[in-house]
Amino acid sequence: MKRTILCLMLLTGAMSVAAMGNSEINSQWRKKTISVKGGGEAPGIITLLKAFNSQYSVWSVGEVLKQADNPAPTTRQEGTAFIYDSDDDYRILVDRRNGYVDLASETDIDQMQACVWRKNDGHRIFAVSLYDQQTPDPDVLCWYDYDPATQTLKPERSPLDDFKPSSKGAFIAWHLPMKGTDFEIYEYYNLLSTPLKHIYKWDRERFSLAKTLLNGFQYFPSAGSTHYEMLHPGCEWTHYAMVDLGDDSDPVLLLGQIADGKVLSQLMIASFKGDLVNIGEASADYGEIHVYQLPQKSDAQRLAVQYRDKAGGYWYSIIENCYVQFTISDLPNFMNPEEGNLIEVASGYGSPDESTAILDQLGQEVDLLMKTKWHPVEIVMEEYE
Repeated sequence: MKRTILCLMLLTGAMSVAAMGNSEINSQWRKKTISVKGGGEAPGIITLLKAFNSQYSVWSVGEVLKQADNPAPTTRQEGTAFIYDSDDDYRILVDRRNGYVDLASETDIDQMQACVWRKNDGHRIFAVSLYDQQTPDPDVLCWYDYDPATQTLKPERSPLDDFKPSSKGAFIAWHLPMKGTDFEIYEYYNLLSTPLKHIYKWDRERFSLAKTLLNGFQYFPSAGSTHYEMLHPGCEWTHYAMVDLGDDSDPVLLLGQIADGKVLSQLMIASFKGDLVNIGEASADYGEIHVYQLPQKSDAQRLAVQYRDKAGGYWYSIIENCYVQFTISDLPNFMNPEEGNLIEVASGYGSPDESTAILDQLGQEVDLLMKTKWHPVEIVMEEYE
């Protein structure tokens, strides 16, 4: 209870001190050039941050500047960084040498990051991230080019401005480098427990996308399919795609092995009972993945994903959004072939609408995979830093 009261007091104080909200800043920062008092040829991170704060007064930025000018007695040094741990559950880090500062917390307090990149022509890129945890205001990334000739910060486009998520269902975040020069964009989906991590490299002139990482995860066969592999460091998946199954649905994941522009194999992954499951495979050995429209029992888009397994059987996953509701197996009857295939509900939640009769209701095939936009990816097993 004491911690809750303390956090509420802290948050109320933070909101009252802040002169501007993120929405207001977001609507203005691209339109204004900022003069940097005493900028000179090589202004440091604090000089640039003061110039920004003189135009856009923000509580979190102000707290960092106070600590930079008058370090608290409890401030400690770690390498080139000076760190202050507040009793109010936030931390301020100031690293003048590496051109980085932040105010970070595990609470819902407003937070910030700022950093500087040096350019070959003497200019500098200066970025400020503002994270508003209290209101629906968006997080904001302000991006500037510092010109030593005019001692001004001019708004510029960032890699985030040109970033296009793999699906409209993505939640986008970013991270400024505390060390090094990489700029990172994170693409979150309800389906995935870890985000897609896009790493942009800096060459002292511009940023360019170097690679996209997907942290290693485990997936399982859908209802006992006879062929699958656990994802591991030696896997040959080279590309990914997020595929929207409907206007309001979350996407499913496609992993592909692509060489010389040709898709050699692909795997479709969705969510079932809290796990990621394989609901479709396509390759020269197993044929294709087919997606069929089903009658809607609600506003949710209902589809059936079909594929053929190694033994010649067919598997159907009945899905709404990116979630599997139940699966149906249509397997060869090797013992009594004259009796026809063995068709049964293989797995589900046990709801009354789970029936093999739904196979008689398959509507038009949905041409989703033909529109797939593949992106290179590296599957990694180590946790993101």
